[in-house]
Amino acid sequence: MRGVSSIRYLKYHLDPREFEELPVDWAKVFGREAELVVEIGFGSGEFLEEMAVSNPGVNFVGFEVSLTSATKAQKRFYRRGIENVRVVLVDARFGMRELFADESVSRVIANFPCPWPKRKHEERRLIVPEFSRTLAAVLRKGGDFELVTDELWFAEEAMERFGETGCFEVEGPVVNPERLVRTRYERKWRAQGKDIYLVRFVKKRGLKVERIAGGREMPHYVVSREVSLEEVRRLVGLKYSEGESVFVIKEVFCSPDGEGFLLRAFSSDAGFQQHYFIKVARRGKKWLVKLDSASLPYRTTAVKLSVYKVGRVLDGLPLEEGR
Repeated sequence: MRGVSSIRYLKYHLDPREFEELPVDWAKVFGREAELVVEIGFGSGEFLEEMAVSNPGVNFVGFEVSLTSATKAQKRFYRRGIENVRVVLVDARFGMRELFADESVSRVIANFPCPWPKRKHEERRLIVPEFSRTLAAVLRKGGDFELVTDELWFAEEAMERFGETGCFEVEGPVVNPERLVRTRYERKWRAQGKDIYLVRFVKKRGLKVERIAGGREMPHYVVSREVSLEEVRRLVGLKYSEGESVFVIKEVFCSPDGEGFLLRAFSSDAGFQQHYFIKVARRGKKWLVKLDSASLPYRTTAVKLSVYKVGRVLDGLPLEEGR
């Protein structure tokens, strides 16, 4: 089988940005109703691979932000003929909240996530207050989050964060636990004589969280006046914020015939960052502002605002309504 040299292994990759609605209908994705287990930061995929092979009746979802790691993992799955795994390339703090319905996940596992020990990097840590609240929403009652780390302070910080929700029973930390599958990092740390810590957080009660992506509507704005190249160019540097959502227009590109423009945009929603393009195209005597399909982002609050606010400016209106 020449599978790893083909692109057929990419069948495991799922891009939720293409879905009309979020959270994802995972039963439809897998073609069956089954228990749902998530691994955050699966790396080369060895742990997820063995879990999927050992538990064929369970649906597994893996989050990763490294394209290289995701490629290696998918090749692993393809070689083994695994069918019960899907891979999503997105920050798990965002993905857990936006892609899963309340009370839908049985277990979440994080093996050796980077602890980001420096204070200036603490916003990058997996274990932040919003993440623990997210798991209080999406985990089933009795479901659990299993954290494995070589840093005791990180395990203790996680215990504090999850304790603040009032929704979890904490088990651990267990020092040097026996596990059926050991990751590359675990083998490395154990060989160096480092202690490993496992903490399990069992959900006892739930919380509601606010989701910011999804919805069937595709953001768009119809500009009812003529738009000039100079007006579009002046959009560079346009910045707008509302709550924890902000966007900025970075560059403008014009089509050769002058009948269309692409605006390179950057957005951030509570730290979740996206780069994408907004399309401005002539429609008869009007202009349509919408997301460009080649770089389809998650339709977060900031992304929707960027389309609407660009449209208002091109329509000769102030950024803020009522002014």
